[in-house]
Amino acid sequence: MLKRSNSPFLAAGLLIALATGAQPPDLTPATGAIRNWGISLRDGPSGRIQVRFSSSEAIPDKATQGGLMPSTWDVSNLRLETFRPDERQDFILESPRCRVNVSSRDASSTGPFTARREADGLSLSGVGFTFDNAHQRLIVSNDVRIQIRSSLVQTKSPTK
Repeated sequence: MLKRSNSPFLAAGLLIALATGAQPPDLTPATGAIRNWGISLRDGPSGRIQVRFSSSEAIPDKATQGGLMPSTWDVSNLRLETFRPDERQDFILESPRCRVNVSSRDASSTGPFTARREADGLSLSGVGFTFDNAHQRLIVSNDVRIQIRSSLVQTKSPTK
């Protein structure tokens, strides 16, 4: 006999996985947690992927209940990827714990993170961040460390 779950988020998690082409997530009815959570958000007119969120576990924020899919999730082991117009990967951010808002396509955390741009190899790490997808902006709170590949730094050769 099938047992009905009390969490409306289990169906939403399965719907997300099916819509994004991902493998169906593992569902944990007792906590409402979704394991192997992921969602790809596309641009409306072109249909191209703009941002992809994936994590080892996501728990819906109880304050955003009510719709088919909650907008805010507390996630573990986040991997956030943004894409160029040709759908090549552009920017990758990873964080052990953070909060994701799929409606605004933003993420934030008070904990550690790493980020890098694929095109030029610029990478940084820090503690505390807010990723504002609408403005393509990453705001870092503390302990910022930036690594620049030497090929990015060009010196002018002396003129004769």
